[in-house]
Amino acid sequence: MSRVKVLDAGGDALPMFQHQGQNYPNYAQTDSIVNIHKVPIRDDDIFICGFPKSGTHWVWEVSRMLLAGHQLDDAVEKGVGMMEYAPHDAIQAMSSPRLLNTHFKLSLLPPDIVKKRCKIVYLLRNPKDVAVSYYNFMLKLPYYTYRGKWENFMKYHVLGKFSYGSWFDFVLDWEEEKLKHPELPVLTLHYEDMKENNLRELRKLDRFLGTDRGEGFLSALCEHTSFTGMNQRKARTSSDHGAFPGLYRKGIVGDWKYWFSPEQNEWFDTYYRERMEGSDLNIRFSLS
Repeated sequence: MSRVKVLDAGGDALPMFQHQGQNYPNYAQTDSIVNIHKVPIRDDDIFICGFPKSGTHWVWEVSRMLLAGHQLDDAVEKGVGMMEYAPHDAIQAMSSPRLLNTHFKLSLLPPDIVKKRCKIVYLLRNPKDVAVSYYNFMLKLPYYTYRGKWENFMKYHVLGKFSYGSWFDFVLDWEEEKLKHPELPVLTLHYEDMKENNLRELRKLDRFLGTDRGEGFLSALCEHTSFTGMNQRKARTSSDHGAFPGLYRKGIVGDWKYWFSPEQNEWFDTYYRERMEGSDLNIRFSLS
C-alpha cells in the first residue's frame, strides 16, 4: 500500500491511496480502507452501497430521517458512517441500528454482512452521468487538488484508473454477489427511477426498512430531501462544519449530453456493449 499520483490523459495528476492494486481516495488516514473487512458487524446494521456519485448521500439522508421518524436539519454528513473514511472506533461507538455506507464492492466488505443477512440498500446510476458528476466532484475535493480537463478525464475514469476503479467492475461484482447470496435482503434502487418518481421509490425504501411512515410524512420528506432543499440546508452550515460546497451539484438525469462529445459517446457506447454483454441490468441514460 502506498500513496501514488495517477495521471490523466493530459498529464494532470490525481493523488490517491493504493491498496492491493486498487486506487482509493487520498484520505489523511487510510487505516479504515486497509481494515474495512475487519469492522465488527451487528445484526441490525443497515448498509447503503453504490459506486461513487450514484446517489449514496441522497439515500443516506432519506434513510436516516425514515429511521428517526422526523425531518432533520443539521450539518451531519454521511462520512460519519462511511466505512472506508470514518475511524472504525467511531463507527463502533455508534448506537444501533447503525446506518453505514460504502463505495466498496460487496466481496471486499466484512463477510458477517452476508452471514448476518444485514439489510442493504444498493444504488445504481447510469455510468455516463456518474462520470460527469465524478469529474466535477474531483475538481472540488481538497485532498485531490485536481485541475484536469474533462476530455482528459472521461476515458481514464471509465477504464477504472481512478478512485474505486471501474463502474463496470463494481456493478458486475455486485450482480455476481447478489446471485451467490439470494438470501441476502437487498433493495436495489435506480437513481433514474428516484428522479422520475421519488415518492414511489421512497415507499419502497420505507417498506424495506420497516419504518412504516405515513403517506403525509413521505410526501413531506420528498420535499425536504430534494436537491434544492438539501443544498440550501447544507449551505447554511458548511462553512462552520467543513462540509464540501456544492455537494449535490445538479443531480439531473442526462447531464452527460452536455459533456460527452459525439466521439466520446461513440467510444463509450461501444465499450458499454462489450462490458455489459450477458448482463440483464436495465440502465437508463435518460428519462425520455
